[in-house]
Amino acid sequence: MDIFSTNAFEWFVVLLVLGGAFYTLKIIGEEKTTFKEESFLVQFGNLSLDIPRWWTITEQDDHHIRFERTDTRYDWFATFTYFPDHQDKSMPDLLEDKLNLEKIEYDMDVIFETDSRVLFRDKEIQKQFQEVIRVEGKGSQDQIDRVYYDIYLMRELNDPGYFIFESKSSVLNGALEGPFFEESLACLSFIRES
Repeated sequence: MDIFSTNAFEWFVVLLVLGGAFYTLKIIGEEKTTFKEESFLVQFGNLSLDIPRWWTITEQDDHHIRFERTDTRYDWFATFTYFPDHQDKSMPDLLEDKLNLEKIEYDMDVIFETDSRVLFRDKEIQKQFQEVIRVEGKGSQDQIDRVYYDIYLMRELNDPGYFIFESKSSVLNGALEGPFFEESLACLSFIRES
């Protein structure tokens, strides 16, 4: 008897797992090329967001939207939140409050960007959002869980409020949805009155 006939079931399971992995990689690879054609617009206040079709809205009210992938078991979510009052706090103080609330400590090599307006393609968005802070990278949550956390804090001219856009995942999943989160923000625009 050879090894293949005695372990046929085990080989079948291995091949099934490998086939599933290759299929998943193929689907994820296609998502990168079809994002723009297959995205849908979501209104968030006076903003328009391009959202990948595979993101599902799991929470929504006037000031908050949460997206998750319900077609996979990714440890990932993205939120878009508007806070109507910054209570005379600076953007760095608001960022520190948010990180403390989430119990997130970034790794030492993570860079805090204080002007990320170049991300936005829409010139009106670049002009209107004069204060933008972005932090992206690996860190720890509650000193236990390793996370990949991407956060933007933005303040619009002549508006007492501010926005927090965030994407949080396990470290391994950060590279999967992170580019789509960035692309959604890059396509951010104001809703045009018709």
